[in-house]
Amino acid sequence: MRYQGNGGIYPTYLCSWKRREGLATKDCLSVRTDLLDQAICEEIFKVLKPAELELAFAAMNELEQRDQTLMHQWQMRVERADYEAALAERRYEESDPSNRLVTGTLERRWNEALIRLEQIKADAAQFQQRNARVATAEQKAKVLALARDLPRLWRASTTQPKDRKRILRLLIKDITVEKLLEQRQIILHIRWQGGACSDRTIQLPLPIAERIRYHEAIVEQVRGLALHMSDKNIVIQLNQQGVQSPHGTPLTLAMIQWIRHKQGIPSFSPKRADEMTVRQAAERFGVSIHVIYYWIKRHVVTARQEDGSGPWWITIDPTKEAELRNWVNNSKHMQNSNGQL
Repeated sequence: MRYQGNGGIYPTYLCSWKRREGLATKDCLSVRTDLLDQAICEEIFKVLKPAELELAFAAMNELEQRDQTLMHQWQMRVERADYEAALAERRYEESDPSNRLVTGTLERRWNEALIRLEQIKADAAQFQQRNARVATAEQKAKVLALARDLPRLWRASTTQPKDRKRILRLLIKDITVEKLLEQRQIILHIRWQGGACSDRTIQLPLPIAERIRYHEAIVEQVRGLALHMSDKNIVIQLNQQGVQSPHGTPLTLAMIQWIRHKQGIPSFSPKRADEMTVRQAAERFGVSIHVIYYWIKRHVVTARQEDGSGPWWITIDPTKEAELRNWVNNSKHMQNSNGQL
């Protein structure tokens, strides 16, 4: 377990064996605990379904019968060893103390029988402690009731982490975590206490840079709409369709402009064939752009803006063009040393 993170500490499961041993410069594996813990909880709930528990109890009954048979065999071995020890003791007590050779041999056999008896008793006790699977009817009923209510109890604020860990230890022997880098997946190889094994595959989330990047579908929509629609109208169109940003918020004008900038998408130009820009008009009449803006403000020329904002598009017919040229040529105020205002 390690705790790390920028802008907030969070726990992770970390394997750094190769780096510690000098076999690599990076950790073997690091993954946030919440991704794995949630999947493990789901597996626990799946296993603890009442129907499956009933089958487990049936299997437990069979194991209990097997254990009872084996314990009966161990009991017979203990009784046999006890009989042999008692027999060796009786022979030793009935021997003639004056015959030291016989007495010494019988005493040694008696001691060996006692040691053998204690060893068999210890082995029998160890077997019973390790393998005994005896559950009363009341205990089985409580476990079934717990299984039906386990999800609620598991998530309850009153349930302590140590209690959850105890439940996990009772059910799971160990978990091997395998990380597939190319597929961005984690595989949990779960080995249960009963010896069964199961696998659970978890899809890892994309890196933060990928998650905040605009989806290709949004980019393609902007690319298509920009052919015949302004950025402002694109925002309105996509928001009406319910398209959202990677953060789950409505799209804004700045977002659309950023997408066009990053993807090299040209903006929509509403300029008509008979129209010109302010700069083009200034170059055409040999004046500064301030003169053109003056003409627009005074309605000397016909000009329009898309949606009431943005660049001006100017329309000048031949009659108006001749009038403006005559005005520029005869106006000393419009001319400076370079012939421009």
